[in-house]
Amino acid sequence: MYILVTFQDVRDYYGHNNGPSRGQVKARLEKASGERCLMVPYQEFDMSVVEEFHPSAMAFSGFAEPGEAKGFIGVAEVLKKSEIPMICFCGSHQLIDGCLTYDFGKSSDWKPEPMRKIGPDEEYPRFAKGDPYDRSEYFVASGFFPIRQVKADPIFEGIPSPMIMKCAHYCEIKNMPAGFELLASGGHCRIEMIKHSSRVLYGTQFHPEGYDEPWTHGKKLLENFAAIARNYWKEKKR
Repeated sequence: MYILVTFQDVRDYYGHNNGPSRGQVKARLEKASGERCLMVPYQEFDMSVVEEFHPSAMAFSGFAEPGEAKGFIGVAEVLKKSEIPMICFCGSHQLIDGCLTYDFGKSSDWKPEPMRKIGPDEEYPRFAKGDPYDRSEYFVASGFFPIRQVKADPIFEGIPSPMIMKCAHYCEIKNMPAGFELLASGGHCRIEMIKHSSRVLYGTQFHPEGYDEPWTHGKKLLENFAAIARNYWKEKKR
C-alpha cells in the first residue's frame, strides 16, 4: 500500500471540495505501482501513521501555499527519519530543504523562495495577484518543460534526456540540501530533481504525476519509482 500525503485545507479534505486533482494523483500512483493508495491530509500525518499502516512507499503532493508551518511537524519528522521509499513533488520537494533548515515546532514563517523577478520587457506571461502569494513580478513556470538529467539513476530507466515534464511553480530550492545529490536541472530552475545519498528519498520540482499526452515521461518515472520501491523491500528481506 502507498500513502499519498496531500497538502490542502483539512476541511476541504473531509468536505465536498476535495477536487479531482488529488484523486487523479492517487489513481496514477495506484496504476504505476499496482497497489492501493491511501490519501492522508498533512495535518494528520506523522510517524504514528507510518507505523500503523506500514506503507511500501509514500508520495507527497505539491501545494499552492505552505500553510501554517507548525502543521508540517509530522511531515518533517517522517522526511528526516523514515527509511520507507518516498518521493516529493513540487512544494514537497521544497519542503525537504525546509525540514533541514527550520524547526517547524518553533518557527512559523517558513515559505519557499521565488525563482526570480522578471524584467518589464521580458517575454514571459504575467500572473495577477489573487492568492496568498503575489506572483505578479516573478517568473512562473507553467506548462511542459525540458528537464536535463545530470546524473545517472535507476529512476531514469527508459526516459530520454532531456525529458519533458509538467511544471507549475514559481518557487525553488536555492541551494542543494545537505546529504542530497542533484539528479536533474532545467533552464529556468537548476535544482529540478534531487535524491538522498543513502535513503530512497526523491524530490522533484516538476510534476511527474501531471503527465499528459504526448508528454508521458512522468508516467514512466512513477513506474520506475515503484520498481525501485519494490526492489528496496526485496533487498530488505534478504
